[in-house]
Amino acid sequence: MRITPSDIEKQEFSTKLKGYDKEEVRNFLIFISQEISNLLLEMDELKKKLMNAEERIKELESREKILKETLIAAQRFSEELKANAKKEADIMIKEAELKADQIVAKANERLRELNFTIKKMKAEKDNIINEIRSFIFSLQALVEKEEKDENKSEGSPKG
Repeated sequence: MRITPSDIEKQEFSTKLKGYDKEEVRNFLIFISQEISNLLLEMDELKKKLMNAEERIKELESREKILKETLIAAQRFSEELKANAKKEADIMIKEAELKADQIVAKANERLRELNFTIKKMKAEKDNIINEIRSFIFSLQALVEKEEKDENKSEGSPKG
């Protein structure tokens, strides 16, 4: 059982011959009672502070847990974003490579067509040049024949 300041103040002692000075004992008991009362008040205040501190600690621990969970979630989200971005980048690169391959294939096909067209045009040019030469040769032969015929007709009497 705990002793209270009131118990100390109310404490009575039996008297005996040549006992203690009652007033001195009474004053000492009052002093002790006040000291214990002060200590009990201080202890109550400290208990309240301790309870407040424990509540604050629980609150801070709860916040810390929430922050840790948030941080973990943010890290996961960040990793997912990075992974998704990498996948998208890989897809874009593959699409770009496919398009580039298609462009190169079309360019090569167009180059083959142009080379064929150039060869065809060169052949046509050669044919046209040959036809022109042949025409010129024919004209030259005709002109020469006309000149010979004219020379013959000049040498022969007109009539």
